[in-house]
Amino acid sequence: MATVLMVPLMLYLLAVLAGRHVHCKSTGAAADGLYDVTEYGAAPSRKDNKDAFLAAWRAACSSTAGNATLLIPEGTFAVGAVEFSGPCKSGGAPVVVIDGVLRPCTGGCHLTDDDWITFSALSNLLVTGAGTLDGQGGARTNNAKTTTLELDGVTNSTVRGLRFVDSRGFHLSFHRSSRVAAEGLRIHAPASSRNTDGIHVGCSSHVRIADSVIGTGDDCVSVGPGSSDVVVTGIICGPGHGISVGSLGRKEGEEDSNITFEDIIMADVSNPILIDQRYCPHGRCSDVDKPSRVQISDVTFRRIQGTSSSKVAVQLRCSEEQPCSGVRLDGINLRCGDQPCHAQFANVRGAPALEAQAPSLWVQEAHGLPSDAE
Repeated sequence: MATVLMVPLMLYLLAVLAGRHVHCKSTGAAADGLYDVTEYGAAPSRKDNKDAFLAAWRAACSSTAGNATLLIPEGTFAVGAVEFSGPCKSGGAPVVVIDGVLRPCTGGCHLTDDDWITFSALSNLLVTGAGTLDGQGGARTNNAKTTTLELDGVTNSTVRGLRFVDSRGFHLSFHRSSRVAAEGLRIHAPASSRNTDGIHVGCSSHVRIADSVIGTGDDCVSVGPGSSDVVVTGIICGPGHGISVGSLGRKEGEEDSNITFEDIIMADVSNPILIDQRYCPHGRCSDVDKPSRVQISDVTFRRIQGTSSSKVAVQLRCSEEQPCSGVRLDGINLRCGDQPCHAQFANVRGAPALEAQAPSLWVQEAHGLPSDAE
């Protein structure tokens, strides 16, 4: 009988607690470890909630209990450029739960060319929730190229389950970070939007990107200089430029090589396999006629199948001054409708033969470019 009576009593207590507002401003602590931004003055509106968000963060970051959670509840909240920085007193970081919709503030508040929301100098951070980060960029080109969410100088941290839409620049960026992950994300921007990479990795190591759907006007996933041990798996890309490695060789001492693309299915993709050292997307490159001095080596394309919307399904355009080496093609099975697919090689040392690949894929010399195929 005692057990039966406890159930309605507990339900009654929960109902009473749910109807109360527990204000944390005076003590700077939450008995249950939950720091709700609305208890610090945030409200769903067009006003800038930055100060309230930071007040809640400082309280959560100051907790020594080790169970702090920063909550942005359901509702649409405007916020200006904000940085949640550490280290925190517990040595780790609060769990950040975003269940609402975040949008950049308007009026007297504006975003710069840097980052909108930043987490920095933290470890053991989890950013999750059922919410949306809406950069309000769309296909417009007059906005600042602002990254929606950046993790800068963080370790052992994960971004999971969130939805990103219409960033004004990159949607999610890992910078100077280690042992970080992005999981179960949904990222969308118009196909016509520029520089809206889904996930960008730069100067970071031990990165895992998994089980996400990404469609933007630029790279699905981009890997920049100074990055190592980056694993991308279970990703659905499109529209966009796919999984790209680029903008390398600008600084001395970069050690970038040993890349494998494998187990990928193409569906009506233009240029499924591409190495292009004459890349100049907008026709304004000052050194477009100068051969690249960066050598690409140790790149493997393995078990790639599906359909290509362009007749040239494989194109390796390497530097005349520093030809590619160690490029391997294994198990390539691409179809180009009723027409045979072509493969073009230029300046590739020991160009990999494709005789063992799909019968419809055959090699030809690149247009106007010398080929080093042997």
